[in-house]
Amino acid sequence: MKPIFLLLALCSFAFAQKQKTFNTEDQSWYMQDLGNFTWDKAMTACPSGWRLPADEDWKKLEGFLAANPKLQDEFRKNAKIREKASPAEGLKASAGYWWSATETTEISSGANFQFLYDGYTDFYSGYDPKYEKRAVRCVKDL
Repeated sequence: MKPIFLLLALCSFAFAQKQKTFNTEDQSWYMQDLGNFTWDKAMTACPSGWRLPADEDWKKLEGFLAANPKLQDEFRKNAKIREKASPAEGLKASAGYWWSATETTEISSGANFQFLYDGYTDFYSGYDPKYEKRAVRCVKDL
């Protein structure tokens, strides 16, 4: 059994090493999405030392990326979920939907997610049932 655990740990370490990251003042963030997961799976998807960001983490990141537009474009460009809104309704296309570790009180068994519209610097917040699939970005405190 021990060789299997060692192999899994090495694979997890190698995966984490391949992830492109960037640092804000006090956090390190993945530049790419890990994949699309239900909220329960998202809560455990990040490798050791990393975690699913809470709403407060996303708020900090929003301010940092607003001051660094090229980095924000790259962050948005790497999104796995790209839902399109209807231009006829006056809505812009969205470039990324990411789970938050923060649960919502708006609906039973729901959690918040963050998203960015193309051409805007603000993150927007929404909520979904936890069975929906959203992308995962990992964060860790420095």
